[in-house]
Amino acid sequence: MFTKISHTYYLYLFIKSRINDIMSKDLRKGMMMENKKMKFAVNAKTDGFALTAKAGKHELILDESETMGGKNTGPNPMQTALAALVSCENVTANMAAREMYFDLKGMTINVSGTFDPRGFMGDASVQPYFEEVTINVKVDTTESVERIQLIKEQVEARCPIYTLFKAAGVEMNDNWVKA
Repeated sequence: MFTKISHTYYLYLFIKSRINDIMSKDLRKGMMMENKKMKFAVNAKTDGFALTAKAGKHELILDESETMGGKNTGPNPMQTALAALVSCENVTANMAAREMYFDLKGMTINVSGTFDPRGFMGDASVQPYFEEVTINVKVDTTESVERIQLIKEQVEARCPIYTLFKAAGVEMNDNWVKA
């Protein structure tokens, strides 16, 4: 037997699920899910170590620190790669949350990567990219730990930048916990 509160809550979940169904279908249509590919483009101009990249209406400035020869006018490319990784994870988590009817209120993400600069400096015996990346995610949700694990698995399988890092052989250490 339903109480007023539980009946209202189930009605809320039903309405939310219908809205999510509609949104997911519209998003899939908008993303050309019928074997069509999406193309992304960035135009850039350099000034020494600094680079100004234009992506659509947005502008990004990347640079190196003064100790590396730059002017420190923006994050360096390695920091930007990590930011792109966790941004992509965030987008993927939100898409998966809609599909799973997962109550995702927000996430706090900390990411770090280990890089041996000898490869960048020309030592062919050392890879010139991250050796390992650690991602710590605190998920603000009412969901169970098991459901958090499920959404984490969805992100690891579907996130384009995460899978790019994995394909390059980067050791990925992911820790997702309830906030």
